[in-house]
Amino acid sequence: EPPQQAARLLEVEAKVPLNALYKTWHCGGRLHPAYHATDLMTEIMGSGSSSRLHQRLVKEKRLFSSIACYHFGSIDPGMLVMEGKLLEGVNMAKAEAALNEEVEKLVSDGVTENESQKAKNKTESLLAFEDMSLMNRANNLAFYALLNDANMMNTEWEKYEQVSAQQIKETAAAILQPHNCNTMHYFARL
Repeated sequence: EPPQQAARLLEVEAKVPLNALYKTWHCGGRLHPAYHATDLMTEIMGSGSSSRLHQRLVKEKRLFSSIACYHFGSIDPGMLVMEGKLLEGVNMAKAEAALNEEVEKLVSDGVTENESQKAKNKTESLLAFEDMSLMNRANNLAFYALLNDANMMNTEWEKYEQVSAQQIKETAAAILQPHNCNTMHYFARL
């Protein structure tokens, strides 16, 4: 697929309980040089209740009931996703403007060393616990063999450890471009 040249917007109305906002950006696949920085960026932005998006848009501004940021992590180029369920009565344009503001802050200011280290610590913990089960180790070995380098299983943490806060900022600036964004406003039918 050729690179996306313009932002896209889709508005949908359906019988769903709450309005929702979805924003996606194209990003590299599992073997892309920026994969590990992308993974840490999504961890910082939207993984759990201490993430930036949850703290600012759920707790502080009270615009969303839940919000997440993740990427597909597939072998092929994929998508970075930010999705949130709006609180009842919150205007879609206001919620989107607040989310866009957080994206712009990430692109312009990057992440702190503390945020970067926290994401790395969580990732290291996940990798360590994932490796405790024989079945998980077998699955990981098969996955890395599929990537033509079974030894990646042994070097994965080192790649995360080498990612700097500056690399996360540069990755955010490369991916989170307005022309690379797809937005869906999902409205609850009354």
